[in-house]
Amino acid sequence: MTILTAHSFRNIALIFLCLSAGIVDVIGYLSLGHVFTANMTGNIVLLGIAAGSSLQLTALHSIIALSGFVLGVLLAVVMGGKHEKTFWPKAVTRIFIIEVMILLLFALMIILPYTQGAYFLLIILLSMAMGMQTTAARKLNVAGISTTVLTSTLANLFEDLAQRLSHSEKRKAPIQHVSLMRIGSIVFYCLGAALAAYTDAYDPFIIIWLPICILGVIVITATFKHFHQLK
Repeated sequence: MTILTAHSFRNIALIFLCLSAGIVDVIGYLSLGHVFTANMTGNIVLLGIAAGSSLQLTALHSIIALSGFVLGVLLAVVMGGKHEKTFWPKAVTRIFIIEVMILLLFALMIILPYTQGAYFLLIILLSMAMGMQTTAARKLNVAGISTTVLTSTLANLFEDLAQRLSHSEKRKAPIQHVSLMRIGSIVFYCLGAALAAYTDAYDPFIIIWLPICILGVIVITATFKHFHQLK
């Protein structure tokens, strides 16, 4: 008897990846020069503000984060290869393996004293990992959740709610699975942000080990327990 179905595993993995994205974003904002390392929409806004206010360092941080994110997306696309019509593509696991290695490198670098150049590298590593995660999550194609961009998820959620309230037959029906996933993604992203903000007062980087552990569990589970079901 299977305790955790392939369907449940994929959904749980996505929700916890949202938690990881919330953590990574707060680490970048509070400890790496007020830059977003997961939510690139925020960096585009910061870049515009910096350009209009002659804030060169803020602009540089935003450009570095955007560059790292794009690099991560491109790397994930190359690793993804051809489109796989499967429940959990093999490429997704490969991408997550590289992502966890990048986060491990980040965790090891912050233990040692680092220069300004290494400081920029830390931003690149986090944003690159989130770029890879975004592409991998999109390959899973669940409720339009990318784990790092919540604007469209929020819009879709309230579209679902509006349709439900405007039709009496829909109000009586159970809440749709996609709506629950969207709610979960937003809640867990906020939870990750709250956890990172709370631990920042004690150690601004210690919380990075939680996303590393989450990704490690996802990779191990996908490889050894569910992979034969997800081909």
